[in-house]
Amino acid sequence: MAEATAIETLARHLVSATRSDIPDDVYERAKDCVVDVMGAAAAGANSSPARATNAGLTELVGPGRSSVWFSDAQGGAAAAAAANAMAATALDVDDGHRKAAGHPGAAVVSAAIAAAEESNASVEEFLCAVVLGYEASVAAALARLPEHHGSTVSGRWSGVGAAVAAARLRGVTSDVMANAILVAEQHAPRLTSAQLHGFAGSDVKEGISWSVLTGIAAAGLAAHGFKGYPGTFEGMLYDAELLVGDLGKFQAIGGLFFKPYACCRWIHAAMDCLHDIVQSWQLKPEDISRIEVRTFKNAVRLANAVEPKSGLEAQFSIPFCLGAMAVRGPEALCPLDRDLLSDSRITDVARRTHIAEDPGIERLFPACTAAIVRVELPDASSFERRADTPLGDPTNPMDRVQLVRKFKRLIAEVAGSCDVPWFPEALFSAPPESRLSGLTSMIRCPQPASARLQ
Repeated sequence: MAEATAIETLARHLVSATRSDIPDDVYERAKDCVVDVMGAAAAGANSSPARATNAGLTELVGPGRSSVWFSDAQGGAAAAAAANAMAATALDVDDGHRKAAGHPGAAVVSAAIAAAEESNASVEEFLCAVVLGYEASVAAALARLPEHHGSTVSGRWSGVGAAVAAARLRGVTSDVMANAILVAEQHAPRLTSAQLHGFAGSDVKEGISWSVLTGIAAAGLAAHGFKGYPGTFEGMLYDAELLVGDLGKFQAIGGLFFKPYACCRWIHAAMDCLHDIVQSWQLKPEDISRIEVRTFKNAVRLANAVEPKSGLEAQFSIPFCLGAMAVRGPEALCPLDRDLLSDSRITDVARRTHIAEDPGIERLFPACTAAIVRVELPDASSFERRADTPLGDPTNPMDRVQLVRKFKRLIAEVAGSCDVPWFPEALFSAPPESRLSGLTSMIRCPQPASARLQ
């Protein structure tokens, strides 16, 4: 008998793994992941990209039983999940994986919920699909060979997690699972334009929402016999050994970071540094004559608009986010309030912010997204801080209490129109055999007018 290929080995693991194979701490952390994605989606549910995705894909895909979160609408699994993923990524406050240098959670959780609603899955079945979706998407991301994958765009691999979660909840064979992964990878958005634009200025962002659409479609196509190119993970694009080297260790969720601020993760270390300096010396914005930021190349290459014209531009601007931190503090950044854009005090600080690449920090990326911040005062004195592991990183984690507190802030606009404030507690205590539909009913509500930054 021929030796199994990497994709065959991966698919067999994803089909055969059971709840007893998943460590208890990973299973519990998966619940935190769901809560975090749900909070991010609540904050972004009424954003123009989420509304457009819902309307456009509902026309394309048609009706179904899957919830469009924080509304009273339902749609086909692919359309609803893509709309929910767009909401979860709209304000850039969703989780990410440090070494993968991207965002798996919005894709995996939105696909898993939609598929679970379609199949009337139990809470345990749903959470196992979430864990395995993270495992597969991160494995694909880490197995990429950099000489053939120069982009850090998440949509190139996040759809693999969506496909795996959806296929797992369909109860497919290993052959179907393998082809779901292959088709998702081969239909993934490539998005060279994202990095050319510094990731700012487009509702497309990193293509995560579209990867959910193609990922769920891949699971359906594979279930009906559709096949992908079989050697994708064995050739020059991926390291096949890396793809399957950690199977059964369930390390993907342990490598996640969670965001305390609604902006690109590459900015967070600098924000932690500035917050520490401002708090330690009780500085006011007018006390700051200059901010110097030394960090890694990709962060320097963000759009970094000093006066962003939209929330999308603000999310990818080191000067603006540091200005907001100096003037308004961290609470104004989870999520960003719309009136930040018109606050001249913020843009004044942003104009005094200067960014440069640091070769030593660059060598640490992507395992570390460090920054050094130096604040100069009018009397020529200065304060400096370095952060290698911003708050929320695996080695500087946000615990469940902190994540629930973040969730409560993010759901403020929908809290009065549905039962979502009680969602975390309900999920944490739900019996494994109970239906997930009992929880998703808590996130159906009329959509409120948004006051958040779009």
